[in-house]
Amino acid sequence: MKITPTQETVPRPDETTRSPLRTVQVLYELASNPSAVSLADLSVRLNLPKTSLFRLMKTLESGDYVITVPGGYKIGAQALKLGAAIVQNCEFPNCALPVMQLVSDGCGETIILGTMADNRTEVVYAEVLQATNPLRFISKAGSTNPLYGSASGQILLANMAEEELNAYLASVKLVKHAPGTIKTVQALRAKLAEIRGAGISESLEGLVEGVYSVAAPVINMSGKVIAGLSISAPSSRALRQKGKLCKLALRGGEEISRILGYTGSYPLPGARD
Repeated sequence: MKITPTQETVPRPDETTRSPLRTVQVLYELASNPSAVSLADLSVRLNLPKTSLFRLMKTLESGDYVITVPGGYKIGAQALKLGAAIVQNCEFPNCALPVMQLVSDGCGETIILGTMADNRTEVVYAEVLQATNPLRFISKAGSTNPLYGSASGQILLANMAEEELNAYLASVKLVKHAPGTIKTVQALRAKLAEIRGAGISESLEGLVEGVYSVAAPVINMSGKVIAGLSISAPSSRALRQKGKLCKLALRGGEEISRILGYTGSYPLPGARD
């Protein structure tokens, strides 16, 4: 049931507290500037009266969240500790979980974050959110699968350095797991070229019969693909909403990439034809 805001449900202006928001805005401005910021500059940037802002700064200074220096204010020790705690909480792959939950809420299917295994031939399911639909594909965090067989593994392969990829293709043994498993190295090369062009990987029964998966790249600050965010579901249901699932995977992959500090175009343009 959709809830329409009414006079009773919409907060009145006098029911909101703006001080916490102003505090965060002040800390953000100071953290974004390596040099001191004057009270006058802060007042203009935040559109706040100097008198109100001065009182707020004195309060923050008393808690060591800001310090007074020649030329204005800078971030204090307590604010630095707060920032460090936020960064620690947002380390990969933990930072991906809120986004994975949003993707899950949008489709009800199994959401997997796949990363490269130490042996560089398998994908590790670093995080898994199980589907909420009764008929579902079930996987477990920590499980591994061959790179060539899974959608997230293919994303990692498609963005692997050319020298490493050639070595992988020269030694890989393609074992059949399901009707859609790629059978030849030539077919795998063609599939990876297709993924680089589309920016997304789709797999129909590549590892498990009756399962469709779609994966989008997760890119770190330096522009390197470090994971694949995939949605997996019974093909009987997934193929009817393939477009929706592809869009959800791409949105989720981009959002995680932005959290990791990636600022370039998304997904990455194809590096090789």
